[in-house]
Amino acid sequence: MNARQRIYSLCCLIMLCPLLSGCGELFDFTLRKTVDPDAGSVSLAGVDAPVTIRRDDLGVPVIEAKNLHDLMFAAGYVMASDRLAQMVTFSLLGQGRLSEMAGKIALDMDIYVRAMGVADAARAEYESMNPEIREALGAFSDGVNSYIGTHQDRLPLDFKISGYTPEPWAPVNSMYIVHVFNLGLSFNLHQEIAFLNIAAAVGASKAAWLMPVYPDEPLPFEKAASLDKIDFKTMVRTAETLAQVYRQLKCVIAPPGTAASNNWGVAPQNTLKHASIIANDTHLPLEQPSMWMLMHLKCPELDVAGVAIAGVPGIVAGYNGHIAWGETMVMGDNQDVFIEQMKDAGGVPQYLYKGEWLPVVERRETFKVKGEGDLVRTIQFTRHGPLLNAALQNPPKNMLQPPAIRTAPAYGLAVQSVVSQPGQSFNGVYGLMRAKNMKSARNAIREVRSMSLNFIYGDADHISWQVSGKYPIRQSGRGHLPSPGWTGGYDWTGYVDVDDYPYVMDPPAGYLYTANNRTIPPGQGPVLSSSWYAPERAERIIEMLENTHQHTFQDSVRMQRDRTDVMVKKFKAVLFEPAFLGEVQKRIRSWKDGDKIKKAGEALEILESFNGDMLPESKGAAVMAIFQRVFIRQVFLDELGPPSSPAWQSFIAAIQAVYSADQDHLLGRPDSPFWDNINTPEKETKPDIIACSLADTIDYAEAHLGKDRANWRWGRLLTYEWRTQTTQMKEYLPALQRFGVRMIGHYTDRGPYAAGGDYNTLNVAGYLKGENFNVWLVPAMRMVVDFGLDEPMFLTNSSGQSGNPASGHYDDAIPFWLKGEPRSMPFKDGNIKAQYNRVYVLKPNH
Repeated sequence: MNARQRIYSLCCLIMLCPLLSGCGELFDFTLRKTVDPDAGSVSLAGVDAPVTIRRDDLGVPVIEAKNLHDLMFAAGYVMASDRLAQMVTFSLLGQGRLSEMAGKIALDMDIYVRAMGVADAARAEYESMNPEIREALGAFSDGVNSYIGTHQDRLPLDFKISGYTPEPWAPVNSMYIVHVFNLGLSFNLHQEIAFLNIAAAVGASKAAWLMPVYPDEPLPFEKAASLDKIDFKTMVRTAETLAQVYRQLKCVIAPPGTAASNNWGVAPQNTLKHASIIANDTHLPLEQPSMWMLMHLKCPELDVAGVAIAGVPGIVAGYNGHIAWGETMVMGDNQDVFIEQMKDAGGVPQYLYKGEWLPVVERRETFKVKGEGDLVRTIQFTRHGPLLNAALQNPPKNMLQPPAIRTAPAYGLAVQSVVSQPGQSFNGVYGLMRAKNMKSARNAIREVRSMSLNFIYGDADHISWQVSGKYPIRQSGRGHLPSPGWTGGYDWTGYVDVDDYPYVMDPPAGYLYTANNRTIPPGQGPVLSSSWYAPERAERIIEMLENTHQHTFQDSVRMQRDRTDVMVKKFKAVLFEPAFLGEVQKRIRSWKDGDKIKKAGEALEILESFNGDMLPESKGAAVMAIFQRVFIRQVFLDELGPPSSPAWQSFIAAIQAVYSADQDHLLGRPDSPFWDNINTPEKETKPDIIACSLADTIDYAEAHLGKDRANWRWGRLLTYEWRTQTTQMKEYLPALQRFGVRMIGHYTDRGPYAAGGDYNTLNVAGYLKGENFNVWLVPAMRMVVDFGLDEPMFLTNSSGQSGNPASGHYDDAIPFWLKGEPRSMPFKDGNIKAQYNRVYVLKPNH
């Protein structure tokens, strides 16, 4: 696309803005031809026999075919009909080619994905795949291409805006998508990068205070001390650029290192109907459309329903009439940052390893960026992995990148990761979809080596927990913080044997659960991670599971709706402990400002009466959340600020995903150096900061909720807003394009709606702690399978089935999700025909 074409496209976009923002119905009419009907028929080459596609009133499809080939072909056609733009986006990102569609805004993401070897691993897995599954991917690909070929003149809005014409779909494209999602399941690279930026501001030893592992585990002072002599300031540019890439990835897929999900299984002895219950809700970014789409695939060889990723013909979590399964992230630490000592030897970059200077290995990558000529980048590798500073800082640069480094820097950042290593995980996924018993299900899960997941699965009589993934064995250390690469002392020496992975079947307690929490105590079993999520969601699951020994599917639904934060009870125990409360009140009474004293007292009174239920209508929930925001900034901003600094931005990103420094300080750490405000001559203590935070909480509430306390409600601050990937990326665009995208958002986005919950509630509502209250992390789907019911499966999605805003199924599922209402996905023929009463047939075109 040349300059004239770019100007023309932009002018068209601006001309469309009034139509998009003010005349949605007219625009729906204009784009109606891009939406296929739910009922009807079409003749296509590629199917051997008629395929029936039944849809319910939300557009969820049941695809029924006479054979597996036709089923996969139809799945490709249906997925493309519902989510073609999302499929293409995911596939291009997995290849490191998204900038061909999105322009230079996506270049850093492309460089990062290629440097991490995502596409290479995808191709290697595809080439070594079970032949039957390769044939299935081929049939799926043919179905996608059949849709593209018959809709060239009526492709969705996304392609009109971008000017991109989708390429023919290839079978390997599905694997690109699988592997780029694996990137999002990998930990803890984001924490290690955050540590580098924080250490540049305060030093490694002090930064260790901000890297807790779990409430009962020591802080990593010993490892931090080994890094004290390193000049971290030389790495800030690289670390901040990578942090920017993460923020962009958050707009397209789950950002790397995002904590996600709850699951539990209840054994027959603890259920009303004496049959197992399996429940799962996956926590992913709130976006339009959701990452998930719902689907039921049915032929003589396969009968399975659940959630799928657009572009991948497989059920990720679901039920097949025999086995039900759901998963959460293990939080597996299978990525390590190695700090490499670098030098330039006559124009050749070298790195130090065990006393010897070795040349880096170089690979040239060409990027075809929309609106630009071909751009060539050189990616460099050490024995530990790609050097991200070289990958992200070599010429040419764009507006998101720091200046180029023309000579080798003093230090490089190499990343070793399992992401670049191929496996046979997709064979395992297909095996699980076909599993008829607990043994075959476990064997299938054990094949899933590239995805670090906690599978909880079961049949009518049994429940089980099995960990999947691939976990490194380190010569020393646990990978929590960056390691010096030149010593060789922290190298990976192999991988944990799958036989040593955690596995439990039919526990005496009668239930199993995971919530991204630490699942095995320190010193017991292999080291899976040092980046666990906070324990509160897991603790709440235990509380609710132990409330009854006659569990029903309605009990699981109530659990998935639950908005109780058990951390509030812990905080109140700290705050209102008599001796500590006395110290806080002593500080308050010492103030000379009577209004400030009154406000601190009001905050104390509200918090004392608050029970921890983070409901949208709750004043106490609003005050508690505001207090936490104020507290975070009171404790940490003086050392890590200003708010625009790499240290502060990295800290804010780091505390969203794991058991974090803010909660660690809120509930303990009275000896932390961060209590002292470095901008004042006095030496502050924890009671000082708590007292000031109480008063500032009321100031913030009055400023944002008004003076009338009757209007203080959590749902006025905390809101859901469904935004497309395009509108989420607008902050990275030039001003004129940003304006156009903002106007398009009036047509494509939904909300805001009042929200409830927080990071610690089962009904999660993750917002940017310390910054704002815009929800970005939600239960993207909710599933319950009760084997005691005639129709066991209930499943809801967080958005509509379609990604086309002109479709009636673009947003029709949102009200059900907001209410937390379960919806049945029946398996019996009569019930299927009754619920899925809109019929579309793919006929052979012989």
